[in-house]
Amino acid sequence: MNGIIDISRLGELEDYLVTSGFQPRWDNVLLMTGYDRERTYVLTRDGEGIILPKRLKEVLHDFSEWADVPRIEMQILYRMVGGHTPGIIAGHYELVPTCGQGNCRVAYYMAHYMDNYQLNQENKNILITFKGANQRLITVMVDACMATFNRLLQQAHAVGKIQLESVKNLCNKFGIGDQELNHLSCTTTYHERYLHRKQYEKVFLDQILDGVKQTADKCYGDDLSTVFYAQLRRTLTLY
Repeated sequence: MNGIIDISRLGELEDYLVTSGFQPRWDNVLLMTGYDRERTYVLTRDGEGIILPKRLKEVLHDFSEWADVPRIEMQILYRMVGGHTPGIIAGHYELVPTCGQGNCRVAYYMAHYMDNYQLNQENKNILITFKGANQRLITVMVDACMATFNRLLQQAHAVGKIQLESVKNLCNKFGIGDQELNHLSCTTTYHERYLHRKQYEKVFLDQILDGVKQTADKCYGDDLSTVFYAQLRRTLTLY
């Protein structure tokens, strides 16, 4: 088993760097799992293991916010594909759970960096081989059921497919061809992407709020309270 990272034995393997200065991104992480009840183990694309002094749930929340993938979007899309255990999906980017979220053994892995996976015949765990940095292959062993692993992976692919089809539909709607799309993606800075995201969020929220307001007026002859709208806005932007 040399060269394989067994995440069920993280505490036995080595002393890891503990830092709060690492920001998980789509391009710098391979896997995340709970190290203990208060800390999270992160395997980077360089093959390094680090510890974040936050619970896994908090790390996932912060990552969702960074990636701009609201919880309600994942709940709706996973419901569409018959899933009940959402990952964090953004088109081609997929952070997928290995099993149910309530399982203490759950790990979240970047499926877009997965080269292959197979059943370990010795203990029936799953071996995941990732494409790390500098063309390095990194293999991790996770404690998961193959049937569940396959199901969650296929659901993540299905969610990403719906998102990409939505992008394609928008491109067709606005007459954006492949060449223009490549130009837009290459020339947009991080700050511009942030401003575009906030602009889209405002349009999305205002459409929902206006729709609710008009429906309330037609059904009840009166508008709903400001407290209701404040809660609705919070619900729609939860990560």
